[in-house]
Amino acid sequence: MILKNTTDRYYLLFLLVVFTILLLGLGSYGLAETSEARYAEISREMFVYGDYLNPELLGIFHFHKPPVVYYITSLGYQIFGINEFGARFFLQVAVVIQLMLVYRITDTLYKDKKLAFMAGLIYFSMPIVLISSRNLTTDAFVTTFIISSIYCWQVYATKNKTLFLYLFYGLVGIALLTKGPVALLFVAVYIICSKIVLKKGWKINVHHIIGFLLCIAIGASWYVMVMIENPKLWDYFVEKQLLSRVNSDSFNRSKPFWFYLPIVLGLLLPYWIALLPKLKSNFKSLLNKKPETKILFYSSIILIGLFSIFSTKLIMYILPIFWMPSIVIAVEIKKAKQKTRDLINIVYAILLGLLLLGIYLCWFLEIIHINISYKVLSIITGVSMVFFIIFQLIERENTFKPAILAGSFGAAIIIISTTVMAHNSSLTNSTRDMVHFIDGISKDQDKTILVYNYLLTSIPFYTDDIEITVDSGHDTTRREIQFENDETWEEHLWDIKKESTISRLSSLSRKRNTYLLIRNKSEKDPQIIPIENNFNSHKSYPKWTLYYNK
Repeated sequence: MILKNTTDRYYLLFLLVVFTILLLGLGSYGLAETSEARYAEISREMFVYGDYLNPELLGIFHFHKPPVVYYITSLGYQIFGINEFGARFFLQVAVVIQLMLVYRITDTLYKDKKLAFMAGLIYFSMPIVLISSRNLTTDAFVTTFIISSIYCWQVYATKNKTLFLYLFYGLVGIALLTKGPVALLFVAVYIICSKIVLKKGWKINVHHIIGFLLCIAIGASWYVMVMIENPKLWDYFVEKQLLSRVNSDSFNRSKPFWFYLPIVLGLLLPYWIALLPKLKSNFKSLLNKKPETKILFYSSIILIGLFSIFSTKLIMYILPIFWMPSIVIAVEIKKAKQKTRDLINIVYAILLGLLLLGIYLCWFLEIIHINISYKVLSIITGVSMVFFIIFQLIERENTFKPAILAGSFGAAIIIISTTVMAHNSSLTNSTRDMVHFIDGISKDQDKTILVYNYLLTSIPFYTDDIEITVDSGHDTTRREIQFENDETWEEHLWDIKKESTISRLSSLSRKRNTYLLIRNKSEKDPQIIPIENNFNSHKSYPKWTLYYNK
């Protein structure tokens, strides 16, 4: 970022503060099952075994996603070691880059650095952005590449700099190599809306053709290489990973059409409440805004509509949309009446107050499985007090007040959530405490960890031993073994329906250094109950029971 004026320098300071806050306590809580643990473990196996072409999960090929996230996470392990901080570090870098890009895109569109600063503050307050920084998945990274590519396209469209055109195509290629073809949808919708609103035709020159070929070369590179080794992957990528996610209940993630509506309303809570009293006039006003605002608004609506049509839905799928409403909100706040800004400020204060009240109630009522110590309470109280001091110190008439409170709210949520998660492993279904207990008993000894009817992918992350999964039909234990070259995968995935499995379990359950984890809400196969009774000790956790022999 070129620091041309005071606003640039202040925004750089804001980014440094955000980066510091994001790093606080980053390794203090265990990996969350199942998604974060899965990405962290695949990256660990890739880093340890050195196979950067064929991702593996617990020793079985895992081709669900292209490998960019694994590469980035492996780099984190190389720098910081195999730990939670190393796994999550580059997520924070990705979020900070997103904030820089929101600032640059807003300034490019509106030629207003103060407005761009407001947009960045508002984007940092979006709960979905904050969630993406705390949980290792593809979403934060692909969002960074998508916004980066759109910024490069915007610079090329306004300044006709050919370098940025090539950067655009290259970044789109990397986005494709991060999450697959779905990444292209966000970029395409924004560009098409821009062309329609601005009434500009398509001018394709030799640089577009070369850039497109570069994009395809990057985006398809990994797919081509793995399909050369295993041609069966073609049908898998097209049918299982692409088409089935669009029109079928892929991976049990099918949701109703309206799934995203309440989520979007919740994530944009302070702002639509402020606009609600004059919703009709505000909507008409929005449609008559500057072309840049229309592009952002239409693109957001179209993308949410498209993802609502798709059968497979998760909250984080729509993360790459939220930089656009953040800019639109900044534009509207700057022009809003004082009463509207006051309402936004009050809603932020109420939201944080309710969160603080809820935590105090958990502490006072001693809610089971939620540990709120005096240390946690003091940190959360201190953070909340800082927010309310900022609320009081900033003058009511200050146009920046809603955006500053938004950024302060985002910082408060990061610190509060990290503090709570660090003392409550059950909230993330982390195995860290359980594995540390096991290692405390069987330190430096060979041990066997059995997990009944659930795929816990973080156990090898915390110990050198890969667990044995006892498959009794749960969705998570259905591994895709069709690409395996031999039968070695059976060493760590046992089918309880086989007589040999029961015999082996019965023998192991009587030995020391054998551990059996069973989910508390699991429906047990009758054959597992005698195995469970063979152990002479057990330890209860909020979501699991650990059986072992003293």
